[in-house]
Amino acid sequence: MNTSLIVLTGILFILMATIGGARGVRSFFSMLYTVTIFIVLLIFISMGFNPLKTTLIASLLISVILLFNINGINKMTIISSISVLIAIILTLLISLPFVKEARIQGFSFEQVEQLSAMSAYVNIDLSEIVFIEILIGLLGAVIDVAISITSAMNELYVIDSSLKFEQLFKSGMKIGRDILGTMTHTLLFAFLGGFFSILIWFSTLNYTFVNTINSKLFASEVFHIICGGIGILLIIPIATALMAATLTKEK
Repeated sequence: MNTSLIVLTGILFILMATIGGARGVRSFFSMLYTVTIFIVLLIFISMGFNPLKTTLIASLLISVILLFNINGINKMTIISSISVLIAIILTLLISLPFVKEARIQGFSFEQVEQLSAMSAYVNIDLSEIVFIEILIGLLGAVIDVAISITSAMNELYVIDSSLKFEQLFKSGMKIGRDILGTMTHTLLFAFLGGFFSILIWFSTLNYTFVNTINSKLFASEVFHIICGGIGILLIIPIATALMAATLTKEK
């Protein structure tokens, strides 16, 4: 298993270096940095640090590393980083009351047997773990959307520097709407891929449709998709407005 993983990682690196060049190599090492940060994050949480605050700091570090290491230090990456931070905070604030009301934190009935031999005294607020899952789930999507919008708007302004704020904002929103459809489907496909084995399990257990949609496992995954969609929707006007303002202010 370990040998297969090493070989597959090597193949990934070769392909990224061959096709992506220097940027592909930087992307590969950014992945390693991200994995390292998540490992450190788990260590800090196990030591008793506040899970949500620690994850917010880790997410900021990941955003900075991904954006600046791959795309360099420029106005696009700076605006993207600020936009990602604002969108994440707003998404968590919007989601907070609904997640608490849904009571999807903790473990489901289906996981009781697996957890029976484990200690339940982990001294961690499981409601915060839900937000950590949501935060991690939407992080990659909002980073991707932010850099795509700011990069396209920058190219537009390079071609025609006479564009005003309103024109840039309108163009950025159109770009964002084009990205929106594919990114929301990306979240959906990720959900279906991760939840497919559980759906087969539910089918084997003869769960009805009502039982399935009322399952905590199912509800938790759906919340992740919805919150991810909210994050993508928020990042589009935020990144567009900040980038348009920055470009026109320079003129």
